[in-house]
Amino acid sequence: MTLLAVDVMGGDDAPYVCIEGISMFHKKCPDAQFLLFGDQAVITPLLNAYKNLEPVCTLVHTDECISPTAKPSSVLRQWPRSSMRLALEAVSNKTAHAAVSAGNTGAYLALSKNILRTLGSIDRPAIASQFPSNNGQLIILLDLGGTLDASSRNLVEYAQMGSIFAEKVLKISQPSVGLLNVGKEDTKGSDTLQQAFLSLKSSALNFHGFVEGHDIAMGTVSVVVTDGFSGNIALKTAEGIAKLCFSSLKKSFSSHWWGKIVGLLARPFLKDLHNRFDPRIYNGAIWLGLNGIAVKSHGGTDAVGFSHALQMAYDMVKANIVSEIETSLNTKDDEPRDAARLI
Repeated sequence: MTLLAVDVMGGDDAPYVCIEGISMFHKKCPDAQFLLFGDQAVITPLLNAYKNLEPVCTLVHTDECISPTAKPSSVLRQWPRSSMRLALEAVSNKTAHAAVSAGNTGAYLALSKNILRTLGSIDRPAIASQFPSNNGQLIILLDLGGTLDASSRNLVEYAQMGSIFAEKVLKISQPSVGLLNVGKEDTKGSDTLQQAFLSLKSSALNFHGFVEGHDIAMGTVSVVVTDGFSGNIALKTAEGIAKLCFSSLKKSFSSHWWGKIVGLLARPFLKDLHNRFDPRIYNGAIWLGLNGIAVKSHGGTDAVGFSHALQMAYDMVKANIVSEIETSLNTKDDEPRDAARLI
């Protein structure tokens, strides 16, 4: 049995989207159970509408909810019984295996780090997410904004954690690791990138070397490592380009009568394309390096997207990812981490 703590009040359309997403996910993973945190008066009628949830959900009432505009610094001192904080505390005190929220991103990251704490062997945790690639294989990109000015040691640890995640959760054998840079040549990049490159080159990881921005979509490597500043820009750029492409296609097929005919004929192919790049199926950013599992769903997602965020948390629990990272960094990968300190 896997018990997931869910902040049911977080997100643009909470709690409706959250409850519907839980129902969808439970049909795929019936062994999962849920510890729900939120306003009982609002949530109970919704639960009653989904009969499959009654035996697997436990509701903990709280009328405190962190607003979308709350500053991360303030949430550490205020809202002691917010639905977000209680969900994370359930993971910290081992009442639940993982936490999921679609609420305020900054608040969730701050509370996650404060409540769950960083693993003893990790300097700074990283935000990671999955991406589709041209070769059909999912890749993982980290960091996406957890640490804007990462050191060479941070980058090495991101590579180690990303490799473990790709192997244990995405089931990729011997995942390759690339370090995002402005060029593939060994001489390019900042001193920090050069130091990380030397450490990774001498590590036990399957290190490919430097990669460029276009390599992310091409699937050149399984794990793309970068600092949070560059990673967040890459993420937002990819999201913008995807929206632009689909919007342009829609306009092209609706601008003329013959375009509508072509669009009708191409509908099966367009549906397949949309399903492949549907951002909802990649929903669920994760904190790697914390002493617990915390998954962040996009605040504007629908029930399908939220169910995939729950799936990510579930898969991480099944892979025992926290223990895998801690064990690996404390044993097999001591050499590259020590090398990063010495450079």
